[in-house]
Amino acid sequence: MDEHAFVTAIEAVSSTLGTMALVLIHQEDPLALPDPPDTGDVTAYEGHMNAIKAQVGQNYHRFMDMSLRDYRGGFPDRAGAYLIEFLEGFMASSDYQNFSATSKGKIDFALRDLREL
Repeated sequence: MDEHAFVTAIEAVSSTLGTMALVLIHQEDPLALPDPPDTGDVTAYEGHMNAIKAQVGQNYHRFMDMSLRDYRGGFPDRAGAYLIEFLEGFMASSDYQNFSATSKGKIDFALRDLREL
């Protein structure tokens, strides 16, 4: 597993979802459906999801697929929820235990960011 590639993708996804959540707030109509992200943003998010999938086992891929589906629809909270579930499971794995303290800290920070969506 490429620890650096994994952490970089997780940080990018966390940042993307946080930024998207801020942009989607409709002060005038809190019940408004969100606008889907631009095609370029979806392509970048999909690239991050594929980078994560390349580093983890098949059993985790469904979380990335569901997160991408909800991101495409403009729902960062739901996209983030799948990543939270993924990270919580991953952090209990032996792969995560082998990560450096710095990488663990970055993943923990990204997880806290995702929980705030």
